[in-house]
Amino acid sequence: MTRLLGAAETALPAPLGVMTESLGRGAVAEITADLFGRGRRCAVLDEYAPGEPQWLLAELGDGRITGGCPAAKWRLSSCDPVMRRLSAPPLAADGTDLWRLLDATLFSPSAQIHITEAGEAAWLSRDSGDSHTLPDWLRPRDRSFLLTGWLSEAGYSRTLDGAAPFSIGRELSGTTACHPVAWQDFDVPPDPAADRTEQERSRGAGSWIRVREYWAEDPFTGAAGVAFHRLTGYHAGSKPTAPIGLDGPDDR
Repeated sequence: MTRLLGAAETALPAPLGVMTESLGRGAVAEITADLFGRGRRCAVLDEYAPGEPQWLLAELGDGRITGGCPAAKWRLSSCDPVMRRLSAPPLAADGTDLWRLLDATLFSPSAQIHITEAGEAAWLSRDSGDSHTLPDWLRPRDRSFLLTGWLSEAGYSRTLDGAAPFSIGRELSGTTACHPVAWQDFDVPPDPAADRTEQERSRGAGSWIRVREYWAEDPFTGAAGVAFHRLTGYHAGSKPTAPIGLDGPDDR
């Protein structure tokens, strides 16, 4: 006899260790004005992550806009004389062309604001107060991913001068991206035969983007998996998190 599942049993389990809240269209207007009108650090994000560096990744129908704000002022790919041709044009400060926006993520190490298509909504996410009390297998985990780009010595990827770190990463295929981080060529990790201590000490060098993963557990099957993530920053140098398998679940 087939057993029909109730609504509670078919709903997706909620991610643990993270809190989210809706900010509404008013927040989108403030963010747009700060970034593309005043060029200053985002006051909305600063309310939840005061003093932290801020970054922007925005996908538009006519390209991408990236940016970094280490202190008071933004450096946006759309407004930089070198990167402008590789970027989508800036959004209007008054929000009249938000219809161009597909998706945007404004983030700092401890908080993220996700803006949906056409600026219809904005959502804040950050660690919840009880994240440290979760069991190891459900605790938020940090990951880092290597940004693409060919060796700078070959004339491809390079760092751009300026107050806010920025680089142009170029692949052999011709694909190019503007990254709000200094460029670091990738260094091959040490010999696999080296002992564990040496492997952990040198995690390879490069330019990285960091991500925090939040996990959920199915109450009926016990299966656990990543249910949500937020961006936490950029890093140039040695890999900021250990490769999976070398350290515990809190440092991936």
